[in-house]
Parts: sequence; C-alpha cells; structure tokens
Amino acid sequence: MARVPGSADITEAVQQIRDAAQDLRKLQQDWGIYATIDSEGRAGDNTAGARRILGGIAPQAGQAAIEVAKVTPLYRIDGAFSAIRKAAIDSDDVNSWGYRLDLTSFEEIAERVLFEIQKADGDFYGVSFASKGTTQINGIYTEAKAQVDRGALDLEEMIKLLKNAGAPGL
Repeated sequence: MARVPGSADITEAVQQIRDAAQDLRKLQQDWGIYATIDSEGRAGDNTAGARRILGGIAPQAGQAAIEVAKVTPLYRIDGAFSAIRKAAIDSDDVNSWGYRLDLTSFEEIAERVLFEIQKADGDFYGVSFASKGTTQINGIYTEAKAQVDRGALDLEEMIKLLKNAGAPGL
C-alpha cells in the first residue's frame, strides 16, 4: 500500500517508493497489454490502464480518492520524495539514516523519476490522439517504454541509496 497523499510518515514514503518500483516492473512485464494497436491502426483501449499505473489519471475526490491513491504508488510520488528529503535535511544526528542519506544523489534520481513517469504518462495520453498509423503509434510506445525502463532502474537505485542509509521500512 502506498502512503496516504500528504502523509509525512517516512516508513510510508519508503514503502510507496518500493511499491512504485514494483508497479513499474509489472508495467514492463505486462507491456503488451497496454501498448496495443487495433485493427484500424489506432491505439488500443487500455492506455488508460497504463496511465493509472503511472499515476497520470488522478483519483476522484474524497475518501475514495485516498483509497485509490493508496493502491496507486506512482500517484503523487513527489510527496514521498519530499517527505524523505525533509527528514534528511532536518536530521542532525550523525547516526541517523537521514544524515547518512546521499541527498544529492537522491535528489538527482527523484528528478529523473518524476520526468520519466510524466513523460511515459504523456506518451500514453498522446497516443490516443495520434493519427492512424502503426509506425507513429509504435514510435510513441517505444518512447514510453524507454521512460518506464529508465524509471524502474532509477527507482531501484533510489531504493539502494535508502537501504544503504538505513531508512526505515527497508
């Protein structure tokens, strides 16, 4: 379960990052379900499914939104990054995980991950508006796949940083 949007709980933030990495790996494995082209040369019907995984389709408002967000770890993952960043910055105990975290590397990876998932989501959104043609649509899917692949690798690298620092939840 991902964290409740807005939560500053570090264990929940770390878990959200772990779950996000798992979701991206699952998207990689199931790519053929989402990146399809119909018989008329248009994007298939499951691009919204990929966008939900990538966090690009915002949940509705209220408690229902919180419940959906909890099971959609890439939705508002920037909040998890912010919670970890704040805890690391506020840490002045040299024996704490926050003090040991390589914050510069963490920040660089966080920026890349945010770009990668937003770009992949944008590609899945845009493919619905692409003119008919398998070549064009395949090109868009290829770009999206590259972003998902990089995002999965970057999240794994982030998890290693957090683990090496001794962050809670790992």
